[in-house]
Amino acid sequence: MIMSTSDLLILIGCALGAGVGMTTLGVLIEFYLRKKVPAPLPAEQPAATPPAAQPELPSPAPAAAPAPIRSEAEAPAAGAAPGAAPAAGVAPAPPAAAPPTPAEQPAPPQPPPVAVAPPPPAAVPAPPEVVSMPPTPPPPPPAAVAPPPAEEAKPAVSRFRLGLRKTRDNFMGRLRAVIGAGAKAEEIYEGLEEALIAADVGVDATTRLVEAVRKKLKANATADAIREALKEEIAALLSSVERPAADSGEAPLVIMLVGVNGVGKTTTVAKLAAMLKQERGPVIVAAADTFRAAAIEQLEIWCQRVGADIIKQKAGSDPAAVAFDAVKAAKARGTPVVLIDTAGRLQTKVNLMEELKKIARVIGREMPGAPHETWLVLDANTGQNALSQAKIFADAVPLSGVVLAKLDSTAKGGVVVAIADRLKLPVRFVGVGEDLADLRPFDGREFAEELFAADEGGAQTGKSQAA
Repeated sequence: MIMSTSDLLILIGCALGAGVGMTTLGVLIEFYLRKKVPAPLPAEQPAATPPAAQPELPSPAPAAAPAPIRSEAEAPAAGAAPGAAPAAGVAPAPPAAAPPTPAEQPAPPQPPPVAVAPPPPAAVPAPPEVVSMPPTPPPPPPAAVAPPPAEEAKPAVSRFRLGLRKTRDNFMGRLRAVIGAGAKAEEIYEGLEEALIAADVGVDATTRLVEAVRKKLKANATADAIREALKEEIAALLSSVERPAADSGEAPLVIMLVGVNGVGKTTTVAKLAAMLKQERGPVIVAAADTFRAAAIEQLEIWCQRVGADIIKQKAGSDPAAVAFDAVKAAKARGTPVVLIDTAGRLQTKVNLMEELKKIARVIGREMPGAPHETWLVLDANTGQNALSQAKIFADAVPLSGVVLAKLDSTAKGGVVVAIADRLKLPVRFVGVGEDLADLRPFDGREFAEELFAADEGGAQTGKSQAA
């Protein structure tokens, strides 16, 4: 069947009306459901200070749906009272079926509002109470503590005393063994002789010293008196041979050192150079030991450490020529001191001893009176053998003094007394160590004092009267 245009339009209008009606019905149903079921309360959030409870406002009523527009036929006549009958001859149209509006329907019963208790206010800590404190008085000053009593300053032990330790321990040990046993005077004298000979004083010197003590004390032979008398005799013997060093005037002072092999001659030259440089000024050292291997190099190293000039030639050269060059250089430069290191030689080698005489002659021609000092270097460990060395060297060149090396390493330091007694030579210096400053000028009275000084092992014995 073919549908006419009017039918088609009517169908479309019905469809549109049905759609609008369904949409309106859905909106009304949703609005009703929302009004019946209240919206959930939001979750409480903690706060430092909860806000004041606000009064609950009622939800605004939804606006009433507009009344349907009626046609002029449906509208009542103007001025007609409500409820009047319609005009005659006009049949009333049946009212259109319209859905009841929300305003016309009775409101559903609402559930009573649930009273939500407000959260308790958070406890706000009370501000700390400020209490004014009185000012703290300053602490009292500490009481003055008396310092501990200062110990008596102990005198520094001299290097000379340390160098004589072995000799002193040996000598005083023997002497204490006799004196401390309450021996008679004769026994003390016998023990005194043994102690002196063991210290390498020598038999002749020991006999003369003990006899001098006997004559001096006679009947007053106490232990302390014997010790003091012996000390005075040794000091007097050493002082009797002392004499001042030579004076060269305006010319350089020329000192020649001689001795056998191995006594410490080269080291003694270096120590002397260091000492004389401080006392008199620049020093020239002549390396006249041209025989020993590496002797020139060894002396050159020492001179570099000391700061002294060295005059040298190649190994095997004439030692007299080296000494001559050194004296000539000192005169030209105005150097106040010349030290001549000679080769070590045994006192039994006649040709080597003649070489010493040649050196003395050559430098004497260049500078009259030179060498002004000729010192024999002895090893204190050799003891009485040093006397035979000194005698042979004294026959070759005139000796004016002795330098006793290595005194700190021996117990035979009594050879100093033997040298003074037999050779009548003064001991100029003693070596008491390996450092440059360990060469000490010798003093006979100091030697005697240190030889009898109280040792660390015990005090000196008290006075005891011999029976």
